[in-house]
Amino acid sequence: MLEIRNLVKTFNGRYALRGINLQLKKGEIYGLLGPNGAGKTTTLKILAGLISPDSGEIFVNGEVYHRDHSQLKQSIAYVPDQPFVYPKLTGEEHLHFFADLYKLPSSKRKEKFDFFFSYFEYELFRHELVETYSAGTRQKLLLTQALMVEPNILLLDEPLNSIDPLVGRKFKIHLKKVSEGGTMALFATHILSLAQEVSQRIGVIVDGRIIVEDSLEQLLKMSEGEGADLEDFYFNTVMNYESNSQVGL
Repeated sequence: MLEIRNLVKTFNGRYALRGINLQLKKGEIYGLLGPNGAGKTTTLKILAGLISPDSGEIFVNGEVYHRDHSQLKQSIAYVPDQPFVYPKLTGEEHLHFFADLYKLPSSKRKEKFDFFFSYFEYELFRHELVETYSAGTRQKLLLTQALMVEPNILLLDEPLNSIDPLVGRKFKIHLKKVSEGGTMALFATHILSLAQEVSQRIGVIVDGRIIVEDSLEQLLKMSEGEGADLEDFYFNTVMNYESNSQVGL
């Protein structure tokens, strides 16, 4: 459903991505892990159409995708790591604006709004200006925007930023539900427990390269020692890669 081939991106002469290759299937939840500056956010921004790669190709259902392909972009929803909102709109007005962009029929909106305001527990703020929202409530609004349009591809950059544990658990339950309905999710996170709980596959990106990817079960088999968990595997993988890179210098 989604294929990335040899994606390269530089900023001011510095490589952010060094030939990323990735394939995701319909209904798959893929967790992208890596240190700060490894290339996670850059990858998601390219897929969201916010920036263009220097080289490489992206295919959605076999069709070439680029940031100006408005039809394919209608099938993608994105939750950024640094939320952008319109502070002078109410929560409901904000959702209407986003629904207009995705041409969500008016007949479907009330039901979806009612559900998510209740499900993510911020109904009391429905008619309040977004400028009054806490960081967590703004994040709930962004999650609602992305989920309500029922995208084929869901891009999530640190989706549980500022979210309380109860709503975080509800989000994970809903993410699994929509994946069962066919939505594919690619999410970047530093929360290893989130990746371990919801991902069918996990990739580790370091220095603009995906250095390893597989199912959680297979990754843990690669770990050293009995009872190893994802944190052990991640720590050992990143440290070994950085150590080898230093030796290569």
